[in-house]
Amino acid sequence: MMTHYDLSLVIASYVVAVLAAYTALYFGARLGSVGDGKRLPWLVTGGLAMGTGVWTMHFVGMKAMPMDMAMTFDTGMTVISWLAAVLASGVALHIIGREKIGAGLFAAATLMMSGGIVVMHYLGMYAMRMSAPPVFDGVWLAVSIAIAVAASAAALGVSRKIGSLQGSRVTVARFGAALVMAAAICGMHYTGMLAMTFPEGAMPAADNGLRGDWMGIPLALFCVALLAVSVFIASFDIRRQRQLARRKAAEDDRVARMAFLDAATGLPNRSAMEQQLLDTLAREDAREHPFALIYLDIANYRELSGNLGSESMNAVLREITLAIKGLVPEPVYMARYSASTFFLMVPEYSDPSYSFMYKRLRELDQRIGTPAMPVTWRAGQSVFPLTGNSSRKLVRAAMVPRDLDQIGQFDNVKADPDLVLPGQSTAS
Repeated sequence: MMTHYDLSLVIASYVVAVLAAYTALYFGARLGSVGDGKRLPWLVTGGLAMGTGVWTMHFVGMKAMPMDMAMTFDTGMTVISWLAAVLASGVALHIIGREKIGAGLFAAATLMMSGGIVVMHYLGMYAMRMSAPPVFDGVWLAVSIAIAVAASAAALGVSRKIGSLQGSRVTVARFGAALVMAAAICGMHYTGMLAMTFPEGAMPAADNGLRGDWMGIPLALFCVALLAVSVFIASFDIRRQRQLARRKAAEDDRVARMAFLDAATGLPNRSAMEQQLLDTLAREDAREHPFALIYLDIANYRELSGNLGSESMNAVLREITLAIKGLVPEPVYMARYSASTFFLMVPEYSDPSYSFMYKRLRELDQRIGTPAMPVTWRAGQSVFPLTGNSSRKLVRAAMVPRDLDQIGQFDNVKADPDLVLPGQSTAS
């Protein structure tokens, strides 16, 4: 019965197989990224798209082999062959889309998918219901089944591998894998046609309900459109989900930053400063990088806030913050510790380059405030590791009031009698 193949239909069958494989990879990756409550719509859509694509490739491939009579098919068997492809694809995607999968589940998914392809192929050929029974070639039959199993395993394995890739590499890898998988699917189909042939002169059953006019290019175009729409919808949803994920990450980041940010001044707050201290003290080489904590407290804060009100006081605090920031160089970490209190964390505090900063800080009473609204200050300081090597001791020592003119004078800083030796805990 077979004379030659129609090249245009062979190419059409391969194109459909490529799109079916690409769709399978796309939906396989999508299933791995959605929650359990949202899996069913994607699973159903993926199974329909993939199964229909493989089924269409099969019938377009059959049409590629010219016959002396018009092809007709039994309606029931044709529908069952389609269901076999869809169900096998759905079950395979369900298993492979799980977050974790062992060798047993992977083997089950492979057998389910390959079994569906084999059933779909041979049942689709049986659906012609010829007047003479088909003849099987055992070798080609075994080869076709082996190709189906290998192609299914490769498809599922690649689907999981691609799920771990990022960026533009995903599209390139997915398309390359789809080309290889489509070649395997077509290889199984055309090998299967060699394995099952009908004797010359056999005729289709007269009561077959489906004619073969719908096969070939019309069916291929319909399936290509179906798969293209499926991929478009999936890609649109993926882009939307990624946008939502980016927005959520940005919002989470904003909330996290707000938790460590003082709303009135925009400075790091108490929590942020304590975390900065803990991180600095936890470094293995912390003792090789001494630092000073300078405490600055607005002594007349209650008087100012009582006279000005909360809104005006916040504006004054912002002006004070800008003024202090203008006095200190970039390496100095500045935080608002409480309503009236600021802390400066000065790395390598004995560096001569800080001399000018210390001089200007000693003049805060003259630099900040006006005759109509004077701002008076209390100050203090501590030094790591001399004063202590825990955040609590350093903060408490720094908050012991001193005169402003002692800022930057570290010669009289007293050592902590209970100083923890190197190698001991530095936890607060």
